[in-house]
Amino acid sequence: MNGLCLIKKVIVACAKFPDLMPKLMSKMVEHSMELAQNPYGNYAIQVALETFSTEECRPLLGSFKGKYAQLSMLKFSSNAVEKCIEKADLQLRNEIITEIISSDKFLSTLRPSLIVLMKNSYGNYVIQKVLSIAEGEMKVSVGVAIQDSICHLTDKKLKAKWAQILNKSS
Repeated sequence: MNGLCLIKKVIVACAKFPDLMPKLMSKMVEHSMELAQNPYGNYAIQVALETFSTEECRPLLGSFKGKYAQLSMLKFSSNAVEKCIEKADLQLRNEIITEIISSDKFLSTLRPSLIVLMKNSYGNYVIQKVLSIAEGEMKVSVGVAIQDSICHLTDKKLKAKWAQILNKSS
């Protein structure tokens, strides 16, 4: 915990002294997967995303490419994923959302990742964030993907929950 306080101070200091930021961002990118999955490290990722501009965070956001669905299922990194979705500009956000909703394989299973995420304790919050933040055609695509996935859910309560979430977002 004390380390997190120090990291937060370093991040804030880098915002005041921009010449230090590239080196810090480089180290964060180098260790991004470990940080995102760590109980305290994920907060460092979130603070950096809140402190630096979208352009400055682009390498960090890019470091999770291909792993957003996986990170969405984990307790700590799911929070970092939600913050990444919020921080990304429209083009990058749409790329992240597309990665999350359209992966047809997840880990070692053959089930679509969207269904896995909708059923997951942490992933379902990421999908709800995606649904709430998506715009225009992407929002329609997300809604269609969720609607198509609902029929594959076996739990009646979970089906009803997602139908209600989808209905509220319309």
